[in-house]
Amino acid sequence: MPGTPYLSALINTYNHERFIGEAIESILAQDFPASEMEIVVVDDGSTDGTREQVLRFGDRVRYIRKENGGQASALNAGFAEARGEIVAMLDSDDLWLPQKARRVVETFAANPQAGLVLHPCATQVQGASSGSDDKSFVPVKGYLPADPASLLRLGGATTSATAIRREIAEQILPAPNDVVLFADSYLIAAGIFIAPVATIAECLTLYRVHGGNLTAFTGPDPVRAKRRYTAFVAAIEATRDFLERSGFSTCHPPASLMLERMKVVAENLEFTVEAPDRARYFAHLRRYHRLYRPLWQGRYRAFHSLLCVAGLVLGYAPFLKAQEFYRSARPLVRARERLAPASQRQAHATALHTEKSPRVSAG
Repeated sequence: MPGTPYLSALINTYNHERFIGEAIESILAQDFPASEMEIVVVDDGSTDGTREQVLRFGDRVRYIRKENGGQASALNAGFAEARGEIVAMLDSDDLWLPQKARRVVETFAANPQAGLVLHPCATQVQGASSGSDDKSFVPVKGYLPADPASLLRLGGATTSATAIRREIAEQILPAPNDVVLFADSYLIAAGIFIAPVATIAECLTLYRVHGGNLTAFTGPDPVRAKRRYTAFVAAIEATRDFLERSGFSTCHPPASLMLERMKVVAENLEFTVEAPDRARYFAHLRRYHRLYRPLWQGRYRAFHSLLCVAGLVLGYAPFLKAQEFYRSARPLVRARERLAPASQRQAHATALHTEKSPRVSAG
């Protein structure tokens, strides 16, 4: 119909009055025709001044308020209201870079069969003057279930780095409401079995780490850690149910591979709730090894086998400390890369998850 936007920018928010205004402004600043884009904000029952911050933008934003129910219920409400052919999501504490909308639309146009477009984010820690680009993102494209290597290389896309054709989303949603976090993980994992994927190898979103992120945190926080783990398990179950309904049983190799990826991530999240004993952690590292070994060269497989043994000998917490020391010692990393390169196209990101956390990747 006349005036129907081509692109819907969908923001989900909860108690982000200090961020939501900047998020909306980053969309309004896009080098993309305003007449072809709408902004939809779903307020998931905020109790702070989020509503007032959104309403000051007037009719440039469609504001939808609902009772608090979590990310899945917020995205369900937002997609039901979105009118664009393409829906690009944004967490309310993140920012779109000025070329984001244009680059996403151009990529969909160049890949008319693609159902999703994904890209990496730049990360900015609160108080820092600039962000750091995600160097681990590996561009993949096509129908990923037909290419196990690409299915494994697909990195951990965030909500704010994901755009999807509305007609594809309509085949997946509504997401179960118990997926209070990681609803985008479910959307991506299901979506790649419906349609091909296209990726953009440039950071188009600024992901902001501010201490209040729902899933990305480093300090001890048992309540948030348990909520994060429980929500990701719910996302796995939602993905399993969708795949089975769509004719992809757990006996289907690509479906099994996708679910195994998610289970490895779930174990990492579980360990932040309750640390595993040596045997359990060794089994986890071996599971990771079996999953990703097809991507690795022989010498790196041997190196990772030694890491598994180190995990058994040291135990969970000491192994993580040793891993952090190794990663911070650039000469050691460079020496390992020379002696035991992982692969020509190494993927460090191993999860489909909403927000990046240093505890998510096992490798």
